[in-house]
Amino acid sequence: MADKPIHEGILLDESLNVTLTELSEMGQIEEEIVIEMVEHGIIEPQGETIQQWVFSSHSIMRVKKAVRLHDDLAINWEGISLALQLLDEVNELRKMVENQRKN
Repeated sequence: MADKPIHEGILLDESLNVTLTELSEMGQIEEEIVIEMVEHGIIEPQGETIQQWVFSSHSIMRVKKAVRLHDDLAINWEGISLALQLLDEVNELRKMVENQRKN
């Protein structure tokens, strides 16, 4: 039998909110990296101060994508921010086209 790739996934509750520390642990990165991602607009916390920051479940997946881009392709955080914005736009356009096809 041929070796099959193993895919890892996380089931997330849409209403899940996590702290900076929890996001750091889930993304397996330092808190300073999460703060850099916030500074570059990759993720957006809720809360006024770093101590009050909470992140949505969407941020968890976004951090994982950003880390993969950073590690695999050696893209800097500015480039990752742009790439993720473009991917978001592509996904929105695909949804629009799919909705038009259904109508």
